[in-house]
This record gives sequence, C-alpha cells and structure tokens, in this order.
Amino acid sequence: MNFTNYFDRIAIVYLPERKRRLKSMRRQVQRLGIEDHVQWFKGLKFNEAGQFPKASVRGCVMSNYEILRQAAQDKVERLLLFQEDCVLSQRLIRQEHSVLQELANRSWDFAYFGCQPFSDDEANSKKVSIKATPNHFFSQVNVRQNVRETHFWACQGKAIPKLVEFMEASFERPKNHPDCGPTYFDGYMNEIRYRHPDLVTLAAVPNLGWPLSSVSNLNPGRLDSIPAVSPLLHAVRGAKNFCVETADFARYGLTLKDKQLN
Repeated sequence: MNFTNYFDRIAIVYLPERKRRLKSMRRQVQRLGIEDHVQWFKGLKFNEAGQFPKASVRGCVMSNYEILRQAAQDKVERLLLFQEDCVLSQRLIRQEHSVLQELANRSWDFAYFGCQPFSDDEANSKKVSIKATPNHFFSQVNVRQNVRETHFWACQGKAIPKLVEFMEASFERPKNHPDCGPTYFDGYMNEIRYRHPDLVTLAAVPNLGWPLSSVSNLNPGRLDSIPAVSPLLHAVRGAKNFCVETADFARYGLTLKDKQLN
C-alpha cells in the first residue's frame, strides 16, 4: 500500500514566490514517489483581511477551503493535504506501507501526520505532547486538545463536507462570534472537533513530517523585516533544517523498510 493508491486526491498549497519552500517540497514529493499524482494549488492572496485576523490568514483559509470544497463536490473519499513547507521524516519513507495500513485498519475522520499540540487556545499557551500509543504510529487526540500546524494532514468521508459546511457558515458571521467566525485555519480544525465530538482525530507520535524552518507567511517575525538581519536568519534556519533532517536520517534512514519503529 502506498500514498497514491490509498488517497483519492493529494493536494499541495504553494506560493510561487516562496522558491526555497517550493524547491524543498518538490524534493519531498519525489522522495515519496507521488510526483505524478499531486494537484498543485496556487495559494490565494488578498489585499484586504475582511473579517479575518489578517489578509494572509484569509488567503490561507480560503486556499484550504477551495481544495476541500472541490473535494466535497467531487465526492472524494480520502483527501491528503500538504503545505509547501512540509518536510517528511525518513521514518515515513521507510515505513509507508505500515503507516497507511494502520490508517486503513482504524476509524478516523482527521489524521495529522505532523502537528503541535498546545495546552489551550490562547496565543501564549504552552506546547505539550501527545502520549505515544505502543506499537502504533498514531494516537487518538482528545476532543478538547488544541492542535496546530496543518502542514501535513488528511480527512475522509463525512468529515470533508462537514468541514466545508462549518467553514461556509462562519464566513457569514463576524470574527470572534461565539459560534465561530472567520479565524485561522488551525482554529477551524479545532473548533469543528470541539463542536462535533463524534469526529475522530489521530495524530502521528512522533511526527512523520514537520514544517521547514523559514519565514512565516502568516506571522513573520519582526527581525525578518530588518535588511541587515534577514540574511543571517536565513542562514541560521538553513543550518537548523540541515541538522534536523540529518538527525532524522541518522535515526531512521538505515532501518529495514517497513520495520516498526517505536
């Protein structure tokens, strides 16, 4: 079993001007062997935020919404989504069949191949961890667990049109509405789980993919706007990416294919 025959549609949201990210994502696609089966979706951009926190947040949300809306319209059963900054663990490459076989044998609506859980919904909340399930790649996420980072995730079945309907209803409300108004895409993913506890969410523990260290489109740091500092930050992030990928390869790259790793 592989990604191309398990998922009915694989989509990647990208911005053409983010050349470093795009180059990295093309390499990830080749590593996974899905280059002939991917839909590349050019991210939407807006000059005005509207009811969203920022114009960039509006672009991110509407890009994901359009992919989900089209999938619901086409009655796609299983949908896999990447953001252009996703980096894949060698563990996933080596154990692709076993990872997907576990998903095929379990009940789920949303599955995060990589995410970051937090203690609560506040912006300054602390990062926490999800307990690993012995002999499994995925653990079930508590309904009230706040999860962020949708750089590599999947949804299936009834969850696809349900998420589309939930987002569409929010577009008609003002921001900060108690029933959920326009917000970050991570916010939509958490809010729909809070309101529909029957939806089962799984998360890979440890992560099978993580976001590339780079300038954030949604929340760029203040130092990134300083011309004299930006090149230094670029070099530091590049070194960090190299170290993280090297450590991941050293841990998983020489293992036997499809041998379960805990």
